[in-house]
Parts: sequence; structure tokens; C-alpha cells
Amino acid sequence: MHTTPRRARGGRLRPNRVVAVGLAVALVAIVAGCSRSSGTSSSATTAAPSGSSGAPANGQFGSITDPVCGPAPAGGSASATTVAAGPATGANVLGVTPSALRLGVVSDTGYSGYPGLNQELFDASDVFTSWCNSLGGINGHQIQLDKLDAKVTEFKGVVTQACTQDFALVGGGAVLDSTGQTERLSCLLPDFPGYVVSAEARGSDLSVQASNGGSNTAVSFGLARYLDEKFPSAGSAVGYITANVSTTVSNKNQYQEAGASLGWKTVYDDQYNAVGESTWLPFAESIRSKGVKGLYFVGSATNLAKLLGALGQINYKLDWLASSENLYDPALITQGGADLDLNNVYINDGTTPFLSTEVPAIPQYEQLFNTYLPNGLKTASLGLNSFAAWLLFAQSAKSCGANITRQCVYQAAAHTTSFDGGGLSGQVNPSTPEVPTQCFVPVVASAQGFAVINWNANDGPYNCDPKNVFPLSGDYGKATTLADVGKSMSDLH
Repeated sequence: MHTTPRRARGGRLRPNRVVAVGLAVALVAIVAGCSRSSGTSSSATTAAPSGSSGAPANGQFGSITDPVCGPAPAGGSASATTVAAGPATGANVLGVTPSALRLGVVSDTGYSGYPGLNQELFDASDVFTSWCNSLGGINGHQIQLDKLDAKVTEFKGVVTQACTQDFALVGGGAVLDSTGQTERLSCLLPDFPGYVVSAEARGSDLSVQASNGGSNTAVSFGLARYLDEKFPSAGSAVGYITANVSTTVSNKNQYQEAGASLGWKTVYDDQYNAVGESTWLPFAESIRSKGVKGLYFVGSATNLAKLLGALGQINYKLDWLASSENLYDPALITQGGADLDLNNVYINDGTTPFLSTEVPAIPQYEQLFNTYLPNGLKTASLGLNSFAAWLLFAQSAKSCGANITRQCVYQAAAHTTSFDGGGLSGQVNPSTPEVPTQCFVPVVASAQGFAVINWNANDGPYNCDPKNVFPLSGDYGKATTLADVGKSMSDLH
């Protein structure tokens, strides 16, 4: 998923995916809430009374009717023995004991530039773990969760650590996820990410995405079609602005190529400091001088609010301003305020809007937070991606019965052809990571809050259409493969 920055708890900023999330779609996911220290840790889980969570007590979730969590199947128990470190062979599966399954989740919460960056990944993982363990775990295995803080610059280190202790990585993501893919594949560590950013991570081997907004060869940008229909003259003068980080620039280039295929003409293309600017007036003045009518923004809710404020100061009105789903963030409303009413701010949302409470998965997800983590980030869209990744992993592990191995779990997930996190996201085909989702929901922001736009919705709130996926001809990099590290699928056990 492509993403971009979001707001940290207590008003502190943190970059966001969409990648999956201002460092990106790339400082992927700054979201709202209180910042709290994380660091590498193993977390025990908190049980709640069965049935009190809002989700069915039998382990179902949303539209997923086959329970993903529960006790060991009758007549069987957990997979055999555990090993302290090293690759799994035969029954000696790293991270698996007869009663536990040790899994890692990566985030960047300890990044000094944005304390609390992407805390929602840890929060959603904590909530899933607590709920699942209260039901008996995955086939009777209680989840032991390792929260691995990559702090943006330490992704390679936490992957190396996970290689010594964890069965798999689930529900996480890191801004600089390009740096640890070689290490991950060298130790045959499967990954079920909440979001990915870099070319090396998108579609990499032993990685299965439960939500997917883009690959190295295509991007899901249905919002562009909506904007082209609603504002047909704006395509003659489109601008793009992103943080000065290679991954965000590459992400911007993909959306720019998609816009060009609709005939959009680029008249403005700029970059700002990823950690923010002391003043945004020069950017606003440049946007006005170029006569920009439509602007695509890559970055955090806070940085966008500041840009909108600068546009307001010079009284310049765009036909539209667009961004990815990380902007579905309460920080945009509280910090953007009346400046949101000067411009039309639209979001290309690939997750189910929290306003869509008619989708059972949404109130169930929020109630699970109320039960297990009341002060967590329950309305951050990247958390939905994380939770969906956990559901895909648990569903796949459960299918392996009493013999949970990396090969079995990975193959089960990689052969899944249709998945939507029980309603948390648009339909995606995990077996074809190069093809992003065809589904999106147009969301508009104003000083009054967010509103969902019904634009030819044909799957709940979603517009699902093959035309929403734009093939790309540019060179956006290459995914890391097992062959790159001298391995093959036959090495996976």
C-alpha cells in the first residue's frame, strides 16, 4: 500500500502508506492520538469476557464467517517443538511451541523526528492479539507479540532481530523498508505487512499483502477519474508536491504518470522538507504563479493544514486538492479548520471509511479497541490495514491445522485470490501483488469533518472498477527476490 504521514498522539507529528503514509507514502502514516514509548518488547495480552468485544465471540469478524481464532482442533494440538534461533527445519519451527506462536510487528514509533510515528500499527496488533488470545489463539497457539521499533533508520536491525526469534512479521511497516529485505529473505522470514513503501518491498518474495494500493508496475488511483469527471478543466494545470525523500518522490511520480494518462498537464512539481517548513507561503505563492488548478499532495495532515493555511492567506482557491488515505485523519480537520472550506480536499481512500458504520467490520473494529485498548488509535486508517494483515495471517495459519510451518502459512496466504479484511478494505487479490485493488471510496474533508461521496458505488461504499488501476510504464524499481540472496522456495520449511 502506498501511504504518507500522519499525526502523533498528543498533537505531535509523525509521518505516515500507498503506501500504505511528512516522510511519505513514505513517512507513511502520521496519525492522531497520544504518543507512547515503544521500543522492542514482547507483550502479554489482556483477555476480556467472551462476547464483550463487539466482534462475534466465536472468532468471526465482519464478513469473515469462518472463525480465524480459537482453540486447537479436536484431536490435534499445536506444532511440535521450538528452536531458540536459526532457520526452521522439519518440526523444529522457529517461534512455534505447542502452546504459543511468536510473531513480530514493525513500526517507527521511536523516530526522534516524529515521536509516535505509525503507533496505530502497534495498537491494531495489540488489539488483534488480545482478542484472538481471548478466544484460544490460533489453533490453540497463544500469540506472543514482539513490537519491533525501527525508528525509521533501524529497519535492518529489527529484521535481523526478528530472524532470531519470530515465526513471521505481521501487520507492520517501516518508512525505510528497502533496507532490510535482503536480511529478511536470507533468513526466510515471511512478512504480512500493514503497508509497504519501497520498490524493494513491494511484491517482494515471502511477502503477502492484505491491502494493496500500488506496485512497481501499477497504481490504484480511482480518485483521478472522479476528479477528471467533476472538474474537467482542471486537468490543464495540475501540480504535485511531496517531501524530499526518494520513496515519496517515486510515489508522487507514479500518481503523476497516472494523471498524465488522463491528459493532465503538469505545470508545477515541487518538494518540501520532510520534517516540515518554517513557512509555507513561498509554496503557496509558487502554486498561484503557476496557475495550478488541481494539486496532488504527498505528506502529513499537519503539513497539508499548513499549506492550506498559506493558500488561505493569499486567498488562492484550487479546483481540487487530492491525497491518499493517510489524510483521513482527525488532525486534518482540527488543524485545517476553515481553510478546508476554501479548497476542495479529496482523499483516495482504499480502506473503509470510519463513517461507513453500515459495514459491520467498522463498528466491530472500534469496539474491539474500546474493549482492549480504549486509548489506542482506533480511527487511523493504517490501523485497518494492519488488522486486515492479521486476519489474513490468522486465516492462513488456521488452515494449516496442527502443523504450522512457514511454508504452509505462506502458501495458504499467497494462494488467496480474494480478500477484504472482512470489510475493512477494498477487495484485493493477494496472489497477484503486482495488481493493486480496483476499489476506492472518494472522501471529502471540510471544517465540519469528513464526508463519503457515493460515486458509482458498486460494492458497499466502494467504487470497484478495473479502470481505477493505472498501468505504469516508468521504471519504479524492482522487488527483492529469494534468488537475489541465493535462496529459493525449496528452502522454505
